[in-house]
Amino acid sequence: MTMSRLRTLTLALALCAASAQGQDLTAQAGGLWVSGAQQHSFAVGLNYVHPVGDYLALSLGYLNEGHPHNHHRDGISGQLWLRTPVGQNGLSWAVGAGQYYFFDTSRPHGAADGPYINDHGWAPIYSVQALWHHRERWYTQVQLNRVVPQGAKEPTTSLMLGVGYRFDSVRGDKLHLDGPSTDDTLTLLAGQSIVNSFESERSRAYSLEYRRAVGRYVDWTVNYLNEGSTPATHRNGVATQLWLIRSLTTHLELGMGVGPYLAFEVHDVPGTRSHKAGLASLATRYHFSKRMVGTLTLNRVVTDYHRDADLLMLGLGYSY
Repeated sequence: MTMSRLRTLTLALALCAASAQGQDLTAQAGGLWVSGAQQHSFAVGLNYVHPVGDYLALSLGYLNEGHPHNHHRDGISGQLWLRTPVGQNGLSWAVGAGQYYFFDTSRPHGAADGPYINDHGWAPIYSVQALWHHRERWYTQVQLNRVVPQGAKEPTTSLMLGVGYRFDSVRGDKLHLDGPSTDDTLTLLAGQSIVNSFESERSRAYSLEYRRAVGRYVDWTVNYLNEGSTPATHRNGVATQLWLIRSLTTHLELGMGVGPYLAFEVHDVPGTRSHKAGLASLATRYHFSKRMVGTLTLNRVVTDYHRDADLLMLGLGYSY
């Protein structure tokens, strides 16, 4: 990823974190069309949107572009939105543009049994949406997305229906902190690892996480990860990440973290000796009490040797 695009996305997320206004969370599902290939597939998405005044908003989104022939592509996006004022009830409109960082599992030569690669890259994303606002902060949404990657990859169009909720009853910083002091949590997580291949090899995964709140919107974590064993991978290692965290309610947090991941043990991959990777994560944390915290995380291991993987894990932590 280029530094200019990374700085733009980071700035957008930081502005979202620092603002004190309401925040929207939307789950979406629909269909996808691949331009020029006459192919159709499904599409699902999750969007976090934060208003900036009456007419602008910033968003962070996850988009899964389904399974067109020889491609399994998904990714995260940061967008700037221009929209009509949002009232308590009724219709509002918005148009958005930004950058989409994608992860594409593909077979470059098109053979059904040929080798696959994990390709990463940037693409512009453009969106139009209509929202109908109901009572008690709920809304329904129709959104049209256009992703236009460069090179040989085909552009895609997705049309999705969404249901969302506006969290505007609390401020967005870490409400469970009594003051500016730090918050330390030790969490044990377990779940499943899924290799980003066309066979989607699965295994049990485990993690031990140390988390420290270094600010009211920023966390720092160190993780030991064990991704289990599959025919494609056998990998474990240590990752460290910086997180942007938002409080949605007095108990619920939403966050995104990124950082490096050093693997101690992997299957040898022909043509490379690299055991370095990156880790990008989405997490929700629920504070049952001052001490007990539940965590649900989705982690994407990003490699340069075509062994990307998803780790979906649930855990329970103790804050001290």
